[in-house]
Amino acid sequence: MQHVAEAWLVPTSASALPPLRLRRPVNIDAVLHGLRDAERPLLLAGGTDLVAAFNEGLTATDLIDLSRIEALRRVEADDEGLSLGAMVTHHVGSRDARVIARAGGFAEAWSRIANPRIRFTATLGGNLMARRVRYEGSLLLSALGARLRFVSEAGDAELSPEQVLQGAAPERSLLLTMHVPTADLQWFGYERSLRPLLTLAVMLHGKPGKLAALAEASSARALADEVFAQLPASFADPVLDVTYARAAGAALLARQLQEAARA
Repeated sequence: MQHVAEAWLVPTSASALPPLRLRRPVNIDAVLHGLRDAERPLLLAGGTDLVAAFNEGLTATDLIDLSRIEALRRVEADDEGLSLGAMVTHHVGSRDARVIARAGGFAEAWSRIANPRIRFTATLGGNLMARRVRYEGSLLLSALGARLRFVSEAGDAELSPEQVLQGAAPERSLLLTMHVPTADLQWFGYERSLRPLLTLAVMLHGKPGKLAALAEASSARALADEVFAQLPASFADPVLDVTYARAAGAALLARQLQEAARA
């Protein structure tokens, strides 16, 4: 039993956690101060991922609760796109009228993350910062070409979702906003029928009227085959053969392209 516990296979209970100092800042400057001052700080957003992280061996000395930072809950829109605060929950963000008006496909995909209980609490920023490849936030934001703004006492940084997933976020920094460009967004679709083996997010942008040719099944499939033929062999993992991924991915993409052409 001791060996199992050390392998992090026994669920963590409150009594098993080391003492944590709880910080409840009311503004971003106070958050940055806590990140600088603590030995091992941990940011708390929705908190739905923390139990799993603790079970996997995460340790911290200070828990910085972001729930009082109203600036992180804002959804803003302008002619260029959407600005989503890191603390916007899946439920609130996917139902926001500005998100639906400017990126309806993204709103629909966002609304399908996890289950209702999780969606009411979990945040898009937390989904991204968990850096778990099976989580869907990074895929959706990456397909949309989103840019992520981080703040720290050392300065600001702007990164792509891919860079964050690879661990490039500055140390002791706070994800502030996620900017989603929508000025020339024609269509956005998300296909998750083969999840967790394979999911596919597609953004089409540019001038309206250029999708008509893809309404034909043969044209859509030809383009999809061409795209997935470029999928590298390194994409394979222990449960997904790359040959299957190329064939299944092309079939899903062709279906999405036809749907976009009809929209």
